[in-house]
Amino acid sequence: MLEAMTDNAITLDEFAALDDEAAVELLLTCCSSPAWARGVAARRPYPSIDALFVAAVDVLAELPEEEIDRALTGHPRIGDRPDNAASAREQAGMTSADDEVRTAIADGNRAYEEKFGHVYLVRASGRTPAELLEILTERLGNDPATERRIVREQLAEINHLRLGHLVKTDAVSTLSTHVLDAVRGTPAVDVSVTLFDAEGGELASAVTDADGRISDLGGELTAGLYRLRFETGEYFEKQGVESFYPEVTVAFTITETRHYHVPILLSPFAYSTYRGS
Repeated sequence: MLEAMTDNAITLDEFAALDDEAAVELLLTCCSSPAWARGVAARRPYPSIDALFVAAVDVLAELPEEEIDRALTGHPRIGDRPDNAASAREQAGMTSADDEVRTAIADGNRAYEEKFGHVYLVRASGRTPAELLEILTERLGNDPATERRIVREQLAEINHLRLGHLVKTDAVSTLSTHVLDAVRGTPAVDVSVTLFDAEGGELASAVTDADGRISDLGGELTAGLYRLRFETGEYFEKQGVESFYPEVTVAFTITETRHYHVPILLSPFAYSTYRGS
């Protein structure tokens, strides 16, 4: 029964109906800390997926350091062959890594483990191999206390994504965007925009209208990590304008049921973004 549940998301009602042992076993597929799994299971039933997400964060924050170490045992090294379906899904982007990046990440993993005594943990979903290497290099400069805090933050993000795959929800959100040309002071028209899910799968694409807007991209969206890619280089090339960024990618997380507006303010050599309404 558990195998079927890990292959197919269950509803909150089905999750609530599980006996304690089955609920804990299911939650351990998200996080390898028994104390975390027991704590999240004990708070059932959950009235919404958002309530489950909040509980997952709260329980994680209360864990002693030895339970964080147990949680880390469920995460393979970045770049190693994943030993579970969740890690394979999250590290899907590593399939595009070239030999140079793979070698640099392997060397960084060894240096990280020598310094901190545990695996380099990072939310890999939606990140490129180059980004994962850059983050690893930056974090090697941290002191142990800082790094331990970051590990907890990354665990919370990963648990959030895994719970989102584990539990069905009828709650959906919608997405729009708006591109403004800061140099011209006008809307950026005919900018191609593509929406991707956490694993890099393309969900939808469109071009901005005469007002620089796309009012609905991707339809109904559930909680999770997404990326918007704006073809900015193509936009400026059509105008005969030299630009620095061939594309702009904005990663964002949907955590509640609402409309999300993710605009960008664009120039040939800079851009900015924010969460609008």
